[in-house]
Amino acid sequence: MNTFKIRRRLVCSAAWSSLVLLSACGGGGGGSDSPVTPPPPAAEVPALSSQCQSNSVARLVQPAALQAGRNQELSLLACAGHRLSQLRWEQKEGTTLSALSARSQSITLEPAAAGSHRFELSYQDELGRSFSASLPLTVAADTNPAALRAVLRGEPSVHAGGKFSLRAWLPGLSEADLAKATWRWEQLEGPSLDLGGASGARLLATAPASSSDSLLRLRASADLGDGRSASGEFSLLVQALPPLPANPLFASNETPSRVYPYKASSTRAAALSECIYHPGLSSSNPNNLCTLSKLPLLGSASSSNGTPTVDEIMDRVLVSNDWMGANFERFLREQDTHGDFRRMLASVTAVVIGGRVRPAFYWSATGAIYLDAANLWLTPEQRDTVSETPDPRSDNGSALNYASPWRYVKDNRHAITSLAVAKRASRSLEDVQNALGSLLYHELSHAADFLPPRVHAGLLGSSSRVYEAVPAQTASEQLNQRYPFFSLEMRGLARVLSYGDTPTATQIAYQPEDVVRFFSQDRVNDDYSYSIASGANFSREDTAMLIEEALMQLRLGVWRDYAVTNKLSSGGNSADLLVSWGQRGRIGEAAIRPRLDLVLKELMPWLPANFSAGLAAPQALRAGATWGANLDQAALQAGKIKPLSAQQRYNEQEQTTRALLRGSR
Repeated sequence: MNTFKIRRRLVCSAAWSSLVLLSACGGGGGGSDSPVTPPPPAAEVPALSSQCQSNSVARLVQPAALQAGRNQELSLLACAGHRLSQLRWEQKEGTTLSALSARSQSITLEPAAAGSHRFELSYQDELGRSFSASLPLTVAADTNPAALRAVLRGEPSVHAGGKFSLRAWLPGLSEADLAKATWRWEQLEGPSLDLGGASGARLLATAPASSSDSLLRLRASADLGDGRSASGEFSLLVQALPPLPANPLFASNETPSRVYPYKASSTRAAALSECIYHPGLSSSNPNNLCTLSKLPLLGSASSSNGTPTVDEIMDRVLVSNDWMGANFERFLREQDTHGDFRRMLASVTAVVIGGRVRPAFYWSATGAIYLDAANLWLTPEQRDTVSETPDPRSDNGSALNYASPWRYVKDNRHAITSLAVAKRASRSLEDVQNALGSLLYHELSHAADFLPPRVHAGLLGSSSRVYEAVPAQTASEQLNQRYPFFSLEMRGLARVLSYGDTPTATQIAYQPEDVVRFFSQDRVNDDYSYSIASGANFSREDTAMLIEEALMQLRLGVWRDYAVTNKLSSGGNSADLLVSWGQRGRIGEAAIRPRLDLVLKELMPWLPANFSAGLAAPQALRAGATWGANLDQAALQAGKIKPLSAQQRYNEQEQTTRALLRGSR
């Protein structure tokens, strides 16, 4: 029996061994079989303080006084033998201070001015006992507002072993001054941390292992080379993981993001916490994965003939910060004008949105989709809580002697705009529509491929787990049998790009013209379509890529460019690559259309039978011209080459270059 983790531009399979199906879905907490000895009654628990006293459940670490213009972290640490949940920091008095992680064990405050404030902190222990504390906070005035200061920003808590990022800022300085700054990072206290990932103002690191909640205190110092300097500190809470089972479902290289049910009052909140993204889940013990009777598909439990309402969807959302759920709900209400996403969400049990989920994926072990919150932020403050840790497949394919860039375009311009972190710019919900829309069409296609709409009604109350309920002859299997792709060379290259296999000497020797020959005569729309998991004999990415590109064009008027070019040189910009062959809107190829129709009929049966007829014929990109020059096809057809703006070149650097390096979006 296999379950499949389907990632954007990556497919993984995890073999299950010794499957003994028991009657109930366990708690997934990862605890031992030893009996739990109840602690003393709540009345005997001492008042919250900075120390773990006898019978203490938690301790609070906070600055003696906050200072205006500085970041300061407040952290609630579990004492030995305890685990905390249902965290909430609520401001009751004073000028509003933003605390974006207000339902986690640690928050960052960055007060702008002096003043008095009061927060109410509430939480529960592992036995469900509730506690609260009143926290008066005094913010001291900045006695030297003209002085240069450093501010550190990032998500203030991380699971032990999890990847995280921090970034230091020098507010008020010009870009020219900032460019002169040299940075130094150091650890002041806490379990030893490898600072080798520090680069300028940014730190990328992996939290150390820790058997108990602990604090890392870090300092970043800047020297501007003209006698001016500044420093700032950050306290990062490293949360201990619960006791891990053998063969954890989420392996050590992908420690789960800290998440919680967005709607705490949801009747499904307990099941979401136990069975979707808990570090205690095991790949060798399916008994701690929920059955579909405990956590049904959204389509099975829907009150609207199989199409879940937005409220029903939000009952199944887990987030690492509340803004992620709020923005996702707005997106569904304001941007899902055709109802595609609500209908496609019928095939999932849950939606996880995390600041450290990278890359996005669907997993039939849980029936959930896991989304990167980088696709949802609207303000720079929200973006601060999203990790900058890169996709783990950064070097895949770097030895190959060709590139295959892609992008989405609308009206001869990039359909997705990348914003530099240093600009601290905001964006609208409309600005995220194309990036988030393409991601959802892709990942939800996977969900519907495993559990298509035709089976939803029959699964309500089922004692099966998601991977056990997958019907025979899914859309991907039918596609492979009726309209297979042909190129064995491209299939081999996909192993390199998607899974990091070492390329052979033959593969390294391939030139762009070889890859054009392998790909252009086949009937797939992207080289990712060739990705086949170890142990499988057909591709599920083939289906997802067909639906993603088709729906982006037919629903949003956004076309997809795909090309084969020369290799990207070190430090180069993908805009300068020379196109050997490429197409805009390859999904409209006559040979591809029957393949698309097959999967649309199975996965999106609400669409009209002739839906794909709305696709336009593909447009050839100009061979010999640069990838950047091919952006504005209208200019090329008029005999002109329109130079890219600085923003457009940045878009290419951030979007296409990443795709070239990682084989991922």
